Amino acid sequence: MREHTPWRQRVMDFTGVTLVTVVVWLWAAGQTLQTRIIAFDILIESGDPSRSCVTSPAAFHVSAEISGSRQAVIRASELLSSRTIRMLTGADGVPAQIGEHDVLIKDVLSVSPSIAPLGVDIATVSPAVLRLVIEATAANAAPMQ
Repeated sequence: MREHTPWRQRVMDFTGVTLVTVVVWLWAAGQTLQTRIIAFDILIESGDPSRSCVTSPAAFHVSAEISGSRQAVIRASELLSSRTIRMLTGADGVPAQIGEHDVLIKDVLSVSPSIAPLGVDIATVSPAVLRLVIEATAANAAPMQ
C-alpha cells in the first residue's frame, strides 16, 4: 500500500517552494535592465597646471542616458545627479595637447573612474561633443621675438 504524505509536510514543501520562488523573483527584478536620464556637470582642469591651462567654460552641463541593472542605475543616479565630475587633461581620454579639441563626451565618460565602476553603460550624452581649449601657461609660452 502507498503511504500518504502527511498534510503538514505538504504545506511545508509548498511554503519552501513558494519562498524560493519569491526570492528568485525579487533578485531577478533587481537585475532587470533599466534606463534613466541624469544631468550633471563636467569640470575639465589641467592635468599639469605648470604647462597648460583649460580656457573653456568652467563647467559643462550635460545630460546622459544611462542603462544597466535596476540597482546600478539607482546607485549611479544617486551618485551623479546634480553633481560635478572632475576630469583632468591627459587622463581618461581627455587630450592634453595645446590647442582646440572636440571631445566626445560619451567616450570620455565611459572610461572615467567616476562612472566605470558603477556598472552602468552610457547610452547617449547631450551635448555629444564639447569644445575644449587648452593653452600654454605664461611660464611655458614661447618667448616673443
